[in-house]
Amino acid sequence: MIVANRIGLTDYEHIAIDGTIKKAYNSPFNIIKEKDLSLLIKHYIVQKLTKDEIKKLRRTARKFLNDKSKTDEEKVNILFHWWQLLDYSGQASLALNDHDARLMKTKDNGQKYPKFSLNIQLGTDTKSKLICGVNAVQNPTDHYQIPALMNQILTNLNSKPSKISADTIYLTLANLNYLDNLGISALIPTSQQNRKNSNNLPENLFAIDYFVFDEYKNVFICPENQELTLDGAYPAPQEKGGGNKIKLVYSNYDACKKCEYKRKCYKKNHRTITRYVHEVSYKTERLMSSEEGIKNINYVQRL
Repeated sequence: MIVANRIGLTDYEHIAIDGTIKKAYNSPFNIIKEKDLSLLIKHYIVQKLTKDEIKKLRRTARKFLNDKSKTDEEKVNILFHWWQLLDYSGQASLALNDHDARLMKTKDNGQKYPKFSLNIQLGTDTKSKLICGVNAVQNPTDHYQIPALMNQILTNLNSKPSKISADTIYLTLANLNYLDNLGISALIPTSQQNRKNSNNLPENLFAIDYFVFDEYKNVFICPENQELTLDGAYPAPQEKGGGNKIKLVYSNYDACKKCEYKRKCYKKNHRTITRYVHEVSYKTERLMSSEEGIKNINYVQRL
């Protein structure tokens, strides 16, 4: 990667981040379940299992029980290690070939059940298409994965990109604060920006996508050209690994009561629009509304 930079193939200024769920190297039969661990621990610490209890064990647990190559003390240590791994993952089953794998839904066609998998995070240089960083994580979602992956990318490149592209699932305060502190622009669209750019707008003409926010007046303009003004600002629950957003609520009670489309627009007393804002998320939203941001949405949708 350093050589590619030196000979002018790339400047590593723009890195695209994406994740994918990949099936781990583990047979679906080579697992051990929490209830098997409980019985095995009981066997070695409390009292020997009966024949009926041994019959209830999965094949892998019976194989472990009959293994003569390990002492009882060694087996107890292994069992408690497995128990800790299960407790850490919050699951009831452990993959024995790959302890880090956990049950996730993969993107395989026709898949009905989760498989033991890992979430592979990739950072790719948009100019040279070189992979600058790879991180395998247990978490099945991408929400908070940018800091760990970016730390690896910064070490590998020995330089700092100026901007990062990622899809909407990465739009969390934890990721945005991390990038903002480094002075890296976050090119991450909101769900509405994604839908608008891909012409995938809702059929309901009174969905939030059709309400226009006027930044100067701080109002939402509805499809009937009525202004929903700010009712109040409230603290929102703290985000994981991030900070507190502010909950802004907009409405226009009088206009809603007189509107001929009120049954299509809202179900209760009147229509309200709720907006969650934070300085760093608002900065990103504005950037993605610019020409550069709109161009980047097209790029991200092809990832």
